[in-house]
Amino acid sequence: MDKNVIIYLNGLQYAYTEEGTEPIQVIAPGEYYFKNGSHYLLYEDADDAGESGTKNIIKFRPDHLEVIKNGSISTKLVFEKDKKTLSQYQTPFGIIMIGVTTTSVDLSEKENSIELKAKYSMDINGSFLADCEVSITAKSKDSEFSLTS
Repeated sequence: MDKNVIIYLNGLQYAYTEEGTEPIQVIAPGEYYFKNGSHYLLYEDADDAGESGTKNIIKFRPDHLEVIKNGSISTKLVFEKDKKTLSQYQTPFGIIMIGVTTTSVDLSEKENSIELKAKYSMDINGSFLADCEVSITAKSKDSEFSLTS
């Protein structure tokens, strides 16, 4: 796969509240690397003013995913199949403790694309927040990109 990619991130939080599910969608240009047996995706999130804000690194291999954020929000979340991990999540308002219990991490590789899917539950400071799913797809920038693939 090429270095220059388009990253499509689609997540759902199944919060057991009146609001129901909470979808999260991000489409961003980024970079792809493969080093020492791990895949890397790098991209930036815009802040509320539309300026570049948080730098993101997604590092993954079969059964393992790390999401590293550096900016107004900083954290390193680790998703490892059949394990619970704890991470500090630094916000402009202070630090909270995030617990992630991962049930699956599935990786699919093709010549010009890569897809990762994870299912997990999250808690904040020990209190259950939601069951979640995330799907991350990266395709070479020069290949045809479809949201349904």
